[in-house]
Amino acid sequence: KTHHLLSILSLCLILSGMWTSSTGKMDIPVEDALEEDSLEHVTETKDSIPEAEFVIPPKKADELFDDFAFAFMKNPYFQKERTNFPLPYTIDDERGHIDRKAWTFDKMYSEEEVYTLIFDNIKEEAMAKDTTLKSVTVEEINIDTHRTKAYRFKKTDGEWRLVAMEEKELGESENSDFYSFYQRFATDSIFQRAHIEDPLPFSTFDDDVFEVVDGVIAADQFLDFAPKLPKQKITNILYGQGFRNSKFRILSIRALSSGMESNMQFRKNANGEWMLTRLEN
Repeated sequence: KTHHLLSILSLCLILSGMWTSSTGKMDIPVEDALEEDSLEHVTETKDSIPEAEFVIPPKKADELFDDFAFAFMKNPYFQKERTNFPLPYTIDDERGHIDRKAWTFDKMYSEEEVYTLIFDNIKEEAMAKDTTLKSVTVEEINIDTHRTKAYRFKKTDGEWRLVAMEEKELGESENSDFYSFYQRFATDSIFQRAHIEDPLPFSTFDDDVFEVVDGVIAADQFLDFAPKLPKQKITNILYGQGFRNSKFRILSIRALSSGMESNMQFRKNANGEWMLTRLEN
């Protein structure tokens, strides 16, 4: 019986070892179990990525850039699959690249309370719905450090892909004049008040009558109706709009998690100063 029991125990240990090996749950460091070249595969298996993040978004997500961008910022597996490696990465005119193994998931602006869009005429707002776009640049503007970070996307064979990244000083951006103005407008209450037209044209959606209502408010009432202005970082998605020699801007503040949207129109006055000329909620 003892010999029979030992045989059964031996068989159980063998089967247990086979099961452990097949499931990959060995109680030894991954580095000792795998060659360095195969570590990349481990990070992209369903065991290491939540099931919801492993699912590839439907092809329809590539029709509008905004739909693609949302999936790109939320899905680590999808983000890596839609990034060209080695990825060109330029910092202050110094060119380099990021290899696939060195890439870390970039949530971009997906965790911010709001994101912003900037246009230089009203018609450009329709660009976000253009399904024929072939290139889009997403800019992140860090107001504190006076730097911008650009993600350059191109659509190839019906698929959006991240093809390059770039970092540079804020002053090198063609929209730097407005960015510098916005920094003071968002952080300096005295400067802000001096750059609001009085009275200020205002429109909002009236839930009682289900229509947009136009009117005016006093400049001193701006904070009562305005959205919370981001003070450290703003974004701009360039669908093709240009800003050279334009004296008009629309700053659109939107929330990813809700339908909140507020548009602020700015125009340069005769003295070359940006002024808030309209607020829409």
